[in-house]
Amino acid sequence: MEKHWKSPQAMIVGILIALIFCYIIIDLVFTKPKIEKDVKDVRNKYVELSTFLDKKIPEIDSTFKTQALQIKQQKDQMDTLKYAFKKLN
Repeated sequence: MEKHWKSPQAMIVGILIALIFCYIIIDLVFTKPKIEKDVKDVRNKYVELSTFLDKKIPEIDSTFKTQALQIKQQKDQMDTLKYAFKKLN
């Protein structure tokens, strides 16, 4: 049995397993907290953006409605001018 652990294949497999565990530990210690922090930052920015849009969307909507009314009024005025020019000719 002792010969099996001293063979090159067993050492390679042991080293690979050790490297995998090292990677898992490094991932848990460094990468996971960073990812959690990034997710928290994104969530906070989403909340800020959502709040901003909740305030701005009604303003934008009212502006579009005002512009639509102005465009309609200008069209009516242009139709009136067009009719007046036809009468002059």
